[in-house]
Amino acid sequence: MIVMKPIILGLILFTVLAIGNGNLFAQNRKLSLKIEDGVLDRSLNRAPSSYSPALKKATPAVVAVTTQQVVRRLYPGGGSSPREELLRRFFGLPLLNNARVEEEMVPAGIGSGVIVSPEGHTITNAHVITDPRTGELVEEVTVQLSDKRQFQAKIIGFDRSTDVAVLKIEDDKPFPHVTLANSDHLEVGDIVFAAGNPLGIGMTVTMGIISATKKSELGVLDLEGSYENFIQTDAAINRGNSGGPLLDAVGRLIGINTAIISQTGASMGIGLAIPVNMVQKVLTDLVERGGVRRGFLGVELAPSSDGTGVIVTKIVPGSAADLAGFEPKDRIIKVDSQAVDSINQSRLAISQTAPGTKITIDVIRGGNKKTLFVTLDLMGGKNRISMPGVSLEELSVENRLRFQIPPTTKGVVVTKSTGNAETFKEGVVIVEINGFQVNSIQEVEEQIKSGINRFYVWYRNKYRFLAYRVP
Repeated sequence: MIVMKPIILGLILFTVLAIGNGNLFAQNRKLSLKIEDGVLDRSLNRAPSSYSPALKKATPAVVAVTTQQVVRRLYPGGGSSPREELLRRFFGLPLLNNARVEEEMVPAGIGSGVIVSPEGHTITNAHVITDPRTGELVEEVTVQLSDKRQFQAKIIGFDRSTDVAVLKIEDDKPFPHVTLANSDHLEVGDIVFAAGNPLGIGMTVTMGIISATKKSELGVLDLEGSYENFIQTDAAINRGNSGGPLLDAVGRLIGINTAIISQTGASMGIGLAIPVNMVQKVLTDLVERGGVRRGFLGVELAPSSDGTGVIVTKIVPGSAADLAGFEPKDRIIKVDSQAVDSINQSRLAISQTAPGTKITIDVIRGGNKKTLFVTLDLMGGKNRISMPGVSLEELSVENRLRFQIPPTTKGVVVTKSTGNAETFKEGVVIVEINGFQVNSIQEVEEQIKSGINRFYVWYRNKYRFLAYRVP
């Protein structure tokens, strides 16, 4: 059997390929996206003779991304004069013309990107803007539009676990930008176009179809904890296409070209793109929140013997799963409305859901189906780790009726408590943290800190202050 090697697409001049996790603080949080949820017309009675109109609308937003990196170079010193040589030999003076080390900015790599907002937000791959040797960001990123205008880009942030990066370019006028489709509507056989800057030759478009969807566990993102959920296409993709758009038949963005599977490094008709729905979540989180926020359930999983669902093997104490009543040997078969048959599908469904969201998870326990209600934690965040055993929800009509909370009381309510934090009983409303009013889970995460925190809470028609130490 011939083993075909996954290849990341960026055209390497110096070498720029790395996958890991990271983000920067957003500079400008204004983001205007054009999104269309409509399904393609898949009838066979109106096949177009040309896709030029759709591509003319989309390709002005396709850009070339070039990067530069600082390198240190050693230069030999010049020859010494007879006088300098005499002084050095008889009086021990240093050689004046020693070899010197100088820093220079050199080209590091070439890739592609696509502008997704009139404000200039541009999507590319994380591996295009990071150094593979160190995992650090490159020093300089330049974006060139199809009309040859060039802009030095700010790096808003990047997420190695999905290989998505967000850049920002500035101008007095709105930038051309693509419309985002809903990648959940894609079907095998849909016509697609890969656009970008392959091999550094400039704007190029190739055509193919969607060969498969939800391709995972390919080892393309060689990073523990990464999320693979690729669109597979036979549209010709080559080095330098990395970060460029995969467009549908009407010119909407459906994915970001990321890798190919090839023995030679050239396109063999197996290209992989990140679905736009995954990209959109990373984009909005980085721009609006300064970091990617993923839901966290708090379980360890194993594949089931019959290939249906996944088996819970371990539950993190005090996690969302613990509070929701999960038990070892539960077999998860559905996360909200999405049926799951693998660990990867389960991880994707959870991670793509915002922390603090209340969802249902169907499990098989003892041969019977059971629905569990879960409020997801923040992966790597504070709302569950900092307050073990406490489940928080934003105030709703249902919560006010359940705990008899008056309409004048503001804050977030404790809906479940394991008793690990006795001061936060069910029905306690957290009104302020360290003097700041909190009305959402996000505001709780922003205000809580390590060490002693001062809470102002409501419980059974009484307000009081209390102190709580965050580990």
